[in-house]
Amino acid sequence: MRYGIGIALVAAALAAVPPAVAQQKQEEVPKLVENIDVRVINIDVVVTDRRGDPVTGLKREDFEIFENNVPKPISNFYEVEGSIPKGAEGEGQIVDAPKPAAPVRAEDIPDNMRRRIIFYIDNLSLAPFNRNRVFKEMKEFLQKSMRPGDEAMIATFNRSMKVRVPFTRDQGLIAQTLDIIAGESAMGTANRSERKTTEERIREARSYQEAVATARAYASSIEHDLRQSASSINALMSTLAGVEGKKILVLTTEGFPIQPGREMFIYIEEVSREKQWQGTGSLLEGMHFDATSVIQSVARSANANGITLYPIHAAGMTGGEEFSAEHRAPTSVSVAHSFSTNTTESVQLMADMTGGQASVNTNNFAAAFARIQRDMDYYYSLGYRASTERVDRQRYVRVRLKNNPNRHTVRNRQTFVEKSMYAEMSDRVIANLHYKSRANDLGILVRTGRPVPMEDGLFQVPLEVQIPMDNLTLLPQGDEEYAGGFEVFVAVADKNGDMSDVARKSHPLRVPVSERERAKGKYYSYTLDLLMEKGLNRISVGVADQISNVSGFAREQVIAQDLR
Repeated sequence: MRYGIGIALVAAALAAVPPAVAQQKQEEVPKLVENIDVRVINIDVVVTDRRGDPVTGLKREDFEIFENNVPKPISNFYEVEGSIPKGAEGEGQIVDAPKPAAPVRAEDIPDNMRRRIIFYIDNLSLAPFNRNRVFKEMKEFLQKSMRPGDEAMIATFNRSMKVRVPFTRDQGLIAQTLDIIAGESAMGTANRSERKTTEERIREARSYQEAVATARAYASSIEHDLRQSASSINALMSTLAGVEGKKILVLTTEGFPIQPGREMFIYIEEVSREKQWQGTGSLLEGMHFDATSVIQSVARSANANGITLYPIHAAGMTGGEEFSAEHRAPTSVSVAHSFSTNTTESVQLMADMTGGQASVNTNNFAAAFARIQRDMDYYYSLGYRASTERVDRQRYVRVRLKNNPNRHTVRNRQTFVEKSMYAEMSDRVIANLHYKSRANDLGILVRTGRPVPMEDGLFQVPLEVQIPMDNLTLLPQGDEEYAGGFEVFVAVADKNGDMSDVARKSHPLRVPVSERERAKGKYYSYTLDLLMEKGLNRISVGVADQISNVSGFAREQVIAQDLR
C-alpha cells in the first residue's frame, strides 16, 4: 500500500481562535517546566490454593513486588470478586464499581474494569475435529462469563491473520461465527500428512546423510510456519496496546513448536539403530532449530500490550491416530511423545510468562474455560509508582506473598515495557483505528475536507484538528505571554485494514497575555494534509498536551474519490 502522510502546517487566522494565537512562528518550545510524570504500573495477580481455587481476602501488606529484583512499595491495591472491586487503597486510581443491588449497565463499568476477550484460532495447526470440540465449550464459556460492558472478538490464522469479528457485545454473533468457522477446513490434517510422508522418506533413505537432509527440510518448513504464526499474533496484539481494560487472549492451537522438527531427528535415531547407519548426532542437528526466542517473543509482546494468554492445546489426550492401519509403519511412542511435548511445552511457556494458564494433555476443555472464568472474576490489582524515566525497555516483575508462599500459587505477567510517551500515543492511535476509543480528555474534534486527486493516483485530504483552548495547559513566560505546546499523531487505514505508519508532529503555542481572556471558550485549529489511497479510509488522530500529558483521540472516515 502506498500510504504517505504529508503533514503541512497551515499558519492562518481561523475564526475559532484569535489571530494572535493562530499566527505562530514554527519554532521549538523551550523547556517550560520540569515535568514530574507520576505513573503507576498496575499488575493483575491471581492467587490460588493447591486445588486451584481462588484465594480471597488478602490485603496489600500480604504482597511484595520486585522490579528487576528491586523491591517496590505497593502504592495501589484492590481485590476483585466477580464484577465488584473492593478494598481499594492508594492514590490516582479510582474504581467506581456499580452497586451490587443496582442493575449493572455497560456504561456503569469503568474503563479499567472492562473485559475484552480475544479468541485466536490457529487454523494453520488445528485438526478440524479437535478445533470444533473446543468450540463447543467456547460457546458455553461465552454465555456464562460475559457480563455488561464485556466485549469479545475472533481472529483466525491460516497463512494470514484475519479478524472475523471485531470487538462486540453480541454473544450471538460470536457463536454464529464460531459455527461458520467450524464448517471450514483447517491445515492440521495436511500437516499430519506431511509429517507421515517425512517419516516414510526417512525410513526409505539410503543413508544417514539423506535422512538428516530430509529432516532438515521438514524442520525448516515448520520453522517458517512458526515465524509466520508468531508474527501474525504479535501484529494483532500490537493493535490492542491502546485498548483499555482487562484483556485476555484464548489461543486455540496445536502448533507453536518450541523446537521445530524435533520429532524427526528423534525418528532418525530409531531408524539408524535399525539400519545400523554409522552417522550419529541427529539430536544435535535438531537443536539448531530452537524457537524458544520466538515463543518468548509472543509472550513478551502480550505482556507489553497488557494481554494475558490462555492457550488451549486442542489435541488434548487424543491417541491412536499415529498407529492406524493407513500408515505403513506406526510411529513409535517416543516420536509421538516428542511431537506432543514439542507444542505443549511452548504453550505452557507462553501462559507462565503472561500469568495465564495453559490447557494441555486433557480433553476436559470445559474445565479449561472454567479456570479462565475464575481468573477473570477473582484477582488482585497491585500498583507501584514507576520511575520518572519513560523508555521503551523491558523490565522484569515478580510478585510473591510474604506469608505461606508455598501453600499458594501466585501468577502474574513476568515482564512489562514502560513505554515512552511517543510509543504509548502511537499504540493508542493505532488501536483507535480498529476499536474506537472513548478516551478524549482533551476534547478534540476532527473534520476532513474535500479530497484532491494527485498525479500519482493518491488523494490529498485536508484534515482539521480542533483543540479546546481551555483544555490546553499554558504557563506564564514573564509578564508578556503564556506558552505551551502539543503533539499530533495521525494514522490512516484503508478498507482492507492496511495501515500507514503513525506520523507525529510537535507544535509550539504562545499566547500574549492580552489575548489570554479572548482565547477562552475558543478552539485552536490545526490543519494537516494527508495522502491516501482511493476509496474508503479511516483516520485516527491523537493529541497530547506537552505540559500536562493530557491526551485526546478522535476518528473519522473519508471516501477518497474525485468529486470534480
